[in-house]
Amino acid sequence: MFDGIAAISEESRAALEDWWNWLGIKHRRPALIALPLAIDTPSPDTVLARTSSVPIVLAVGSLEGRKNHLALLEACETLWQQGHAFELRLIGLSQHQTGGKALTRVRELQTAGRPLRYDGAVDERSLIAAYHECAFTVYPSVMEGFGLPVLESISYGKACICSARGALGESARGGGCLALPEVDASSLASAIAWLLTKPDQLHYLSSVARKRVVKSWPTYTRELLDWMTTLTPRSTTS
Repeated sequence: MFDGIAAISEESRAALEDWWNWLGIKHRRPALIALPLAIDTPSPDTVLARTSSVPIVLAVGSLEGRKNHLALLEACETLWQQGHAFELRLIGLSQHQTGGKALTRVRELQTAGRPLRYDGAVDERSLIAAYHECAFTVYPSVMEGFGLPVLESISYGKACICSARGALGESARGGGCLALPEVDASSLASAIAWLLTKPDQLHYLSSVARKRVVKSWPTYTRELLDWMTTLTPRSTTS
């Protein structure tokens, strides 16, 4: 028995509410609010970022079905065939249940000589360096409860291409993102090409990202504790 639930996004709150309704639970529900998470702010430590002759497009997230990497890879292959010069860098573990097809496609494109780097899981310093090195990020996921990589990208002052739907749309709402109604291969290709060929637009989105204030953990803790004081303890008896 519990007195309240702090969902990590409005999308998560609504999903739980819908589930309760589907189950027919009408009474004795705990208090439910949306209280978006905080993120770790970038370390001020200097990192050794590598230089590249072409822009680096970074995608951080585990390779699994809902993360939509197959669409991203198809989009990038289309752009490479059209002559766009950029490197795609992927960071994240591959989930064997649903990520196998994406990993196979990664290997195929690398064998074909495409500028595609897949690092798997990396340590924190390498992740920080990757954010510093990239021109912008893309997070092609179709469904998230929160969408940490979007806000993480923003915290580094890097524009992010992501979905405009659900929790990802919530994270994108503050600016610095190119939020798409659909994250299919065609839409992703158009968005990536747009940022690669419109440096003024990329600069604008990046400047907006740098100005955004992302929630810190002390702020989140204070919000959570303040909300907890409003809760009315529920009796454990029926």
